[in-house]
Amino acid sequence: MDQLLLNTQDLISIDIYYNNVLTTPTSITITQITNPNGVVILTDVIPTVGSTTGRYEYTLAADKTSTLGVHTAIWQFVIGTTTYEHIQYFEVVSSIRTGYVTPYEIRQKSVYSKITDTDPTDEILQKYIDRSTSIIDTYLGDSIGYAIYTEKRRCVLDKVHNGIHAQLSHRPIISLTSVQLDQGPSNTLDLDVDYIRINNEAGYIEYFSDISVPTLRICTFDPSASQIIPVATVVYTAGYVTIPDRVKTATVMMVEELYKETEGDDKQLQRFTIDNITEVYETSKAEDNAITELGLKNARAITKLLSPYRQSYKRFPFALGPLG
Repeated sequence: MDQLLLNTQDLISIDIYYNNVLTTPTSITITQITNPNGVVILTDVIPTVGSTTGRYEYTLAADKTSTLGVHTAIWQFVIGTTTYEHIQYFEVVSSIRTGYVTPYEIRQKSVYSKITDTDPTDEILQKYIDRSTSIIDTYLGDSIGYAIYTEKRRCVLDKVHNGIHAQLSHRPIISLTSVQLDQGPSNTLDLDVDYIRINNEAGYIEYFSDISVPTLRICTFDPSASQIIPVATVVYTAGYVTIPDRVKTATVMMVEELYKETEGDDKQLQRFTIDNITEVYETSKAEDNAITELGLKNARAITKLLSPYRQSYKRFPFALGPLG
């Protein structure tokens, strides 16, 4: 998602694809731009042509980026005789975010006493944020940020309904741009995205052709009798327009833990002895089980906060789809 600095002139842009090809529309307009408070700040403005075919840009004046948060732009364009709409989200920020939180958010939310309003510097905090983001993305399966993704996915061939199913790598799905299916070694088939059923939260798509008049002809075997698994090239928009609070909290906690290691505060006292006196502290088994269940220890808490946002194939690696 585009990030624009607060009170700074900057531009937003889109690329228009039609049948998987960058296309110049007959006409194009941004019908309205709305700020996070629901106030329409611009209507019916004409964007300019960008650097490549199908790319269009609009420059926002500094007074239009005066509200922090996620803005919405509705682009309307005509190709042939059909009018299309695309909803774009962009965020006005006080500092450019390269991870799930900013240094400012770390300072606001941290409960670790050595992270203050001034220490460490933003540059140092950003290094911890970048490392935390990489660790979190590995755990989740990939980024959960709002973006346009292109990927090749192994499909499940539904012979009964003359269709295919595919599990995508990112969720939730916002919109589907194109799906191109490899039918064989030398030809492809562009599927009509209007006839693709999308399970947004599961990141799962299903295509069914007319059962009575089959039109989806997929090569399922070659002359050597070895089965060919259909592969789809999918272009889609997915992820969270605003990073969920639980993911932000988990990122802050991970930054704290990484910084504690640097400061040497990550060790826990297990036994303390003076002469013949030894003190050992422990919790009851019932209380320890409760701590585990609630995730009160930091690592447990972080994984519990992140767990709902793991990509489907990470949570159910044995499943072909959301129902297995």
